[in-house]
Amino acid sequence: MRAGLLSLVLLGTAGCQQAPEPVPDCSYDAEAMLALDIGEFDSTPGAGWRVIANIPGCESDWADLLARYRTQGEGLSAEDEAGLLHHEFQLRAASGQTDAAIDIVRELIAIRANDAAMQSYHEAELAFLSRNLGALRAARERLAAIPKPEGFEKGVEAFKAKYPGYPPPAWPINLDVIDGFINCFDEPYAEAYKFSCRPDQAQPVN
Repeated sequence: MRAGLLSLVLLGTAGCQQAPEPVPDCSYDAEAMLALDIGEFDSTPGAGWRVIANIPGCESDWADLLARYRTQGEGLSAEDEAGLLHHEFQLRAASGQTDAAIDIVRELIAIRANDAAMQSYHEAELAFLSRNLGALRAARERLAAIPKPEGFEKGVEAFKAKYPGYPPPAWPINLDVIDGFINCFDEPYAEAYKFSCRPDQAQPVN
């Protein structure tokens, strides 16, 4: 009798098992991607690496693509390389490759030595990944104290024209992202980076 009951329990348990998560299709035409100029590859909505950026589970693949483009590309400016490196950082952090992301953001802190605003932001990213709330709050205060540079409003208008579906930047840039890290400090990077963690921020419409 006990054996019969045990068999029924096991059968019932087997029937309740969840189906495995589908494996995402992270394939892309690497040759075509690497042949794009930097503007189309990294800064054009609906083009470049962002074409595959809406596929959950492919973050590490996108990070590898960005690393290949950055190391194989020709004629990239220092700012181009820093931008690609930061996007790679974000993707590795989102995919759970924390140690690799920390190494990258430390490199970015050194690169941005002459840009107080970006350096403070990268220091906040490092603090979040290192689980150091005190350092995260200190980086936020440093960023908040930096005065708005001349020409910022013209840059905002250019952003609105190029990315009409996204909320325009406000000074200090990325302060809202850091607030999201603080508000969702106990969440993984991929969750803490979302607009839902940031105060008074609208979700992009496209």
